[in-house]
Amino acid sequence: MNFYLTELILLVGLFLFLRTIGGRFYTMRALKPDAAPRWDRIGERLLVLAKFGLGQRRMVDREELLPGFMHVLIFGAFMVLAVRTVMLFVMGFSESALAVLGTLHDPVWADHPALHGLYGAYLFLKDVAATGAVLGVTYFAYLRVVVKPDRMTKSWEAMLILGFIGALMITEFIFGASIFRAENVTWDSFEPVTSAVGLALTAVSTPALHTLGVLCFWTHLIIILTFLNFLPIGKHFHVIVGLLNVFMKRLPSVDHREISTSAKLSTPNLEKEEFGAKVVTDLSWKQALDVNTCTECGRCQTHCPTYITGKPLAHKAVNGAIKHFLWDHQQLLQSAKKLEDGRVVGQEGGAEVEVPNLIGGVLQADTVWACTTCGWCEQACPVFIENVPRLIDMRRYKVQVEADFPPEIQRVFEGMERQGNPWGLGQEKRTEWEGDLTIPRFGDGGVYEYLFFVGCAGAYDQRMQKVTRALAKILLEGGVKFATLGNEETCTGDSARRAGNEYLFQTMAKANVEKWNAAGVKAIITQCPHCFNTIKNEYPDFGGRYRVISHTELISELIMEKRIKLSNVMKETLTFHDPCYLGRHNGVYDAPREVLKAIPGLEVVEMQRSKRESFCCGAGGARMWMEEHLGTRINHNRTNEAALTLAHAKDKSVPYPSATDMKKPGQVGEYKGKASGVVAVACPFCHTMLKDGIADTSREETMKVKDLSELVAEAMETKQPAPQAEVKAPTPA
Repeated sequence: MNFYLTELILLVGLFLFLRTIGGRFYTMRALKPDAAPRWDRIGERLLVLAKFGLGQRRMVDREELLPGFMHVLIFGAFMVLAVRTVMLFVMGFSESALAVLGTLHDPVWADHPALHGLYGAYLFLKDVAATGAVLGVTYFAYLRVVVKPDRMTKSWEAMLILGFIGALMITEFIFGASIFRAENVTWDSFEPVTSAVGLALTAVSTPALHTLGVLCFWTHLIIILTFLNFLPIGKHFHVIVGLLNVFMKRLPSVDHREISTSAKLSTPNLEKEEFGAKVVTDLSWKQALDVNTCTECGRCQTHCPTYITGKPLAHKAVNGAIKHFLWDHQQLLQSAKKLEDGRVVGQEGGAEVEVPNLIGGVLQADTVWACTTCGWCEQACPVFIENVPRLIDMRRYKVQVEADFPPEIQRVFEGMERQGNPWGLGQEKRTEWEGDLTIPRFGDGGVYEYLFFVGCAGAYDQRMQKVTRALAKILLEGGVKFATLGNEETCTGDSARRAGNEYLFQTMAKANVEKWNAAGVKAIITQCPHCFNTIKNEYPDFGGRYRVISHTELISELIMEKRIKLSNVMKETLTFHDPCYLGRHNGVYDAPREVLKAIPGLEVVEMQRSKRESFCCGAGGARMWMEEHLGTRINHNRTNEAALTLAHAKDKSVPYPSATDMKKPGQVGEYKGKASGVVAVACPFCHTMLKDGIADTSREETMKVKDLSELVAEAMETKQPAPQAEVKAPTPA
């Protein structure tokens, strides 16, 4: 080929690429260190990289199986043809290399049969991979032009990239076919697709095909370098940084394996004034890597409760806004410094410029406060972007420094500070749920295996008190050695942390751990998934290391060990709602279903969005205490889906939208008809939200919400009649 032309385009392409990529990485380096370790447990990280990066495991999740498979085809082609790209540049520098690497028919290969076989296998793999890429490109072009999925933003950039990829594969085939013609090769079994292309071009004269082959060769190299330079200025930057982000994902602690990336939030050092993120320079380099990695695939939107219900939060849009700020203000961020008055300034355009606030300058406040922290975005993301912790960091600054937060949270903070619960009810009322049940206490001289942590909702909310009594009866019937803290119990602080009041959370966490450790607590039963998650995953940072079990898991164990017997038949049609902080964040999916299967007579039907794909009730992330002023109500959407599930179970003529309809995700939540049956829950927040949703949609006459504890207590045989005391509604302190 041409040594000088190859050298010219390669040097120009690499120079432009390195100049752009250098700016991107220097900007990330200018940000804060990351709170989590990112270079530990290398062996485990390599396995994660192999499974989710090179193996593309998340790309082929059930809800995106076909698009995921097509992406795997394109990714695989890139991996295989990376070697071929190097070969093509070598061919451009050397005619000898072109003769040897062009086909397997050069005499050199006859002298090296082992290398001949190895290279032949590679060429076959290359042909198959390139064909797969053409198939993938065709599919995605159809998807974007014809299907137009809701999650995909209309983009000329995406079509250009598809064109680049398709052109790379086609030019490879035509170039190979021209070499076959020059060497009078009609068919080569090692390159069947290239051979087929050559046969299809039989009508083209040999000189014309030679010219076309040369044109395709240089076009291929130019596209490669153009593509390379386009990557760091568009959403396909993930091609460069995606595998790195997967390798650096947040790993769970070695004793808590099945948790999401945001189940455990970072614990900032408040004494060092780590009060959250005010400006972009308060973000960490890893958080910048996250937004640079975003592919804008939109998978995070498919089951996102805020996006589906019309809130101003779409995580790919948040990532895009921060990413483009990083790109557009590289000089400003690289020169940024913090002044004594708290402002952050830097140089831009020859002048000193103040770095704008994240909230108000880059993002809107409603966007940051809308998040329910359900974790779907992180569960769906194929490159493990950690969206939730970044939003919580922004909340932390607004709450702790500016005291700027939704006004309805003020009373929640005050209640937790003064009375140890978000309702602000008197501490002396914590045990009113007991009625005339005799509940043991830690510190009464007994020996107990478990602390039963009742939780604020279970202690104070009148409806949840019935759930607590049901669970207590099950524990007593099963002979579980447990005790409570009585009026000494206080809130875990989960809502405070996820609302951004880190100081209040840490104060409550330290006090609880000190109290529990002094009492000798080793294991804890919870009936609230938010308490479960906080104690299990976040309290270890404060010295609280306990064996934590949810009530669904414990009840399942009691049934399996035959310590309780369920014999009362319940003729009910029922659907189960997975709590986000039990299922998605902590991987507890089977236990509640095993419990339901053990209850005689129940007909259990799954909602379309269940288990990993479950839809949030709308109460997480401290949204339990905030009003929904924008869009439609999240709990209404989930209630409608539960109603549709129950109605369809009894009457198959009731239309049930397809789960694979990519144009309109979440339409199962738009059902307005009637239904009858039970919605089973395992979380007091979910209970409240779904109960309110049923009432708001006028279905309370035929639909009921019940906790698993209540269902088990109703079906359970008892050795002796349990006392039925009237539970009084608590009054504000």
